[in-house]
Amino acid sequence: MPRVARSGMMDLHLLPEYRIGETTAAREHIQIVAGAQQRSGRCPDCGQPSHAVHSRTVRRPADLPCLGRQVRLELAVRRLYCRNPACSRRTFAERLPSLIAPRAQRTDRLATAQGWVGIAIGSEAGARML
Repeated sequence: MPRVARSGMMDLHLLPEYRIGETTAAREHIQIVAGAQQRSGRCPDCGQPSHAVHSRTVRRPADLPCLGRQVRLELAVRRLYCRNPACSRRTFAERLPSLIAPRAQRTDRLATAQGWVGIAIGSEAGARML
């Protein structure tokens, strides 16, 4: 698979709050591997910041195509400990509010585009088109 030059890719603000680590392009898809730039996350229940990493995982949400190719996102997400003893949550995954909702399988951009297609041409025709 040929690699896309990294210069210039870092300037694209496609993934706010993330640092693009590697971008590869094939005939049928573009793969983007990214990691968090934030040093800490905030507990969604109590709001306390945390730096303590519990584990790491990879999220692979669906996204809009680019240049006629499928975009495959691989987002490295950290699971953090909540150190507030009064909080009922012990661990939490870092949030990406400007890109994807918690537990979502698609980016906000894709969800918005699919919603507009559904409104514009109807549910059955929109499903066939998408």
